[in-house]
Amino acid sequence: MSRNYRILLLISVLAGGLFFFPACRSVKPLVRKTLKEMSFDQLYAKMEKRKQPLSFLSAKLSISYQKGNKEPVQFRAQMRLKNDSIIWMSIVPAMGIEAARVVLTTDSVKLLNRMKKNYVLGSYHLLDSLMHTSINYDILQSLLLGNNVGYLLIDSTAKVDKQQYLLEMKMLMPVRDSVSGSQFLTQKIWLNPETFNIKALLLSENGMPGKDLQIFYNKYQKINGYTIPLKMQIIINARQRIIISIIFKKAEINIPHNFPFIIPGKYKKRL
Repeated sequence: MSRNYRILLLISVLAGGLFFFPACRSVKPLVRKTLKEMSFDQLYAKMEKRKQPLSFLSAKLSISYQKGNKEPVQFRAQMRLKNDSIIWMSIVPAMGIEAARVVLTTDSVKLLNRMKKNYVLGSYHLLDSLMHTSINYDILQSLLLGNNVGYLLIDSTAKVDKQQYLLEMKMLMPVRDSVSGSQFLTQKIWLNPETFNIKALLLSENGMPGKDLQIFYNKYQKINGYTIPLKMQIIINARQRIIISIIFKKAEINIPHNFPFIIPGKYKKRL
């Protein structure tokens, strides 16, 4: 796969898939209160209680993508999501013409490159090669909605960490196919002690030291009673650090949309 394809797909996945933009202002000193100790079960229940299952989400996104020491690249995108089913993305660069379209389902990855007039049809093993770690639809959807990854718990702890609650979980990932063996995922979640929204989340796969995925949720927004991210940042630590900053704009909840992905007859398939 060409370098341009890899960049387009990775941006699409993580945007339609997950740093914040701090404002410069004076801050008055705050009197910090000691947080009440709570058990893992208590904190997990409070985190789960804030979830409000939605059927559809659509939003316009402002995206900044930076790989290594290179200058950040700015994109705009339109995202549509149907819960537990599909994530659809339309990528628009500065000139305002659609450059790529991406569709992610629970078992497939599709990319239409309008600039090169070709397309890719593949599985999530393609994303593994891009991100150098295992990824799937469940993880991407959870991160985009500001939720935790809810796999089978093997071990768990909870503690107070710098005026936030920290949950640490070891989880068993579902076996993707007959070739893949059992995989264990470590998830660390820092919770806002007042709202129990996720402030930061770290995912790392056992057996892959030095490689992880970090998400920072700097701000949330409420739409029709639902709480979703407003500003988020994704950091991939692998061969090169990748930073993707995302702002959700004009988000709509539970309004059905289509997910068009039509391959023109003259487009060529890329392997």
